[in-house]
Amino acid sequence: MENIKNDVNDIKNQIKSLNNDLVEIQSNCTHEKTVLKYNEESKNVLKLCDNCEKVIGYPTQEELKDSEFL
Repeated sequence: MENIKNDVNDIKNQIKSLNNDLVEIQSNCTHEKTVLKYNEESKNVLKLCDNCEKVIGYPTQEELKDSEFL
C-alpha cells in the first residue's frame, strides 16, 4: 500500500513539474501565429497560439467568419 502512495506522489510531482515547464515555455513564446479551435467542454471557439497552444483569447466576429465558424 505504501508503494502505491509513493508512486502516486511521484506522478503528482512530475505533473506539477511539467505544468511549470509548460507555463514557462508559453510565457516565453511570441504567439506569432494563432489558430481557432472549438472547445467541446465550454461550447465556444478559442484563439490559441499555433506553436505553444496557449489560449490567447476569443476570436472576433470577423475571425469567426473568415474561419467559417459562422
